[in-house]
Amino acid sequence: MVQHLIQVTSDYEARLAGSDYVPRLYYRRPMLKDGGRNRFFLMYLFCVQANAIRFLKDIGLLRRTMQCNTCRRDMTWSVDSSVPESFRCRCQKRVAGVRCRQSASIRFGSWFQQINLTLQEILLITYDIVRRE
Repeated sequence: MVQHLIQVTSDYEARLAGSDYVPRLYYRRPMLKDGGRNRFFLMYLFCVQANAIRFLKDIGLLRRTMQCNTCRRDMTWSVDSSVPESFRCRCQKRVAGVRCRQSASIRFGSWFQQINLTLQEILLITYDIVRRE
């Protein structure tokens, strides 16, 4: 699990290093003596909502798939601008000729579920707690 997390964060760090919106002067500046990912990594990772959601799915903090409570089939991720994350899980399967229209937050079943902060705020606060800052 730890190896997977290290690999995923290294991949995202390489992607960020090549992006246009990350300042070259500040990104590689070491903030931690142990070489771990720093606050800059999280801040720039969460500048683009789609990158942040993909990262959280890749490291396992958000579900990749979710089952519909009505028809028990897999729901799909869909864009929804009315929620802060801009995504929702929706079921659009047809059961007996009727379309199932159930939906659920992408936070459902994760530790983000009952928190009324943005995903970026949650991770930055968590980072500070873990680092004891």
